Amino acid sequence: MSTAEQSLREQLAACYRLIAHFRMSDLIFTHISVRLPGPEHHFLINPYGLLFDEITASSLVKIDLQGRPVEPTPHPVNPAGFVIHSAI
Repeated sequence: MSTAEQSLREQLAACYRLIAHFRMSDLIFTHISVRLPGPEHHFLINPYGLLFDEITASSLVKIDLQGRPVEPTPHPVNPAGFVIHSAI
């Protein structure tokens, strides 16, 4: 994992925790994502089923433009949650 990806994982996990802290989450049905630098167009998104205060840098799932995990993960991803994010 690149240092850029590790840094973005930590920042995104912190963002999820802040959203939970300020009670701005919608249980497990809301998403925050970040695009990773590079030509692959990969994104990080929360695993489906975890509350925002449970998300860690290592639990974030790396997905492709179709919303499919690009690395082995025990966590499912809600593809519908990524549709809007990938369009932007």
